[in-house]
Amino acid sequence: MGQTVKQDRRGASLRSLSRWPRRRRRPSIRRHAVPIFLFDLDNTLFDADRHCFPWMHEHINAYLMVHLQMDRSAADVLRRDYWQRYGSTLAGLLRHHTVDPCAYLEAIHPPVLSHSVPADPALGRMLAALPGPAYVFTNSVASHAQRVLERLGVAHQVSAIFDVAACGFTGKPQLGAYRAVLRSLGVPAARCWMFEDTLANLRSARQLGMHTVYVGRPGRRARSAQWKLRSLHQWADKC
Repeated sequence: MGQTVKQDRRGASLRSLSRWPRRRRRPSIRRHAVPIFLFDLDNTLFDADRHCFPWMHEHINAYLMVHLQMDRSAADVLRRDYWQRYGSTLAGLLRHHTVDPCAYLEAIHPPVLSHSVPADPALGRMLAALPGPAYVFTNSVASHAQRVLERLGVAHQVSAIFDVAACGFTGKPQLGAYRAVLRSLGVPAARCWMFEDTLANLRSARQLGMHTVYVGRPGRRARSAQWKLRSLHQWADKC
């Protein structure tokens, strides 16, 4: 997948988006600048809670047990603590321990992890209808993200993957990760639309001036999100 942004000048405005109550305004994408669409991977492009997380959490716990010499219960507590405090277990490990981040990421994302991810033709239609290129921006590792995209059937529709390694192992919600992506793309934040299920990650995106779209549970307070969707499939009918 190349990182060249195709100057796709298809109709760039969106029809009225069916939103949850009391949203402030309809989304509008300007015609004179090709928009950039950034998608989180887990629980945004697919249901990671169902197809990946239960097993990945076990892989993380196993890594912590071996490398930090702790029992399963302590490993599970530490995994959760680092994720809540820093946005990912890796961020906590890098802050408080000496680890090889590449080895860690490959260890917790074995190929088998993506085997139950189903194809999603509706997602493919949504990506095809976007008036600009789509990228994946994830705290995961590119090899895992690529396998997931292939399982979903949309790998050919994603221009590039920005993983945690591409951001210098500074993941979301750290502002440095977003700035690294913007530098790679060579575009201002205002041209980017960030789709995420994690509100802390949307807060950082909005702080930098990106358009923010929350994908997740209805009724959840999401002040950092300008628009809300229960599923990306809702966006498909609005392009």
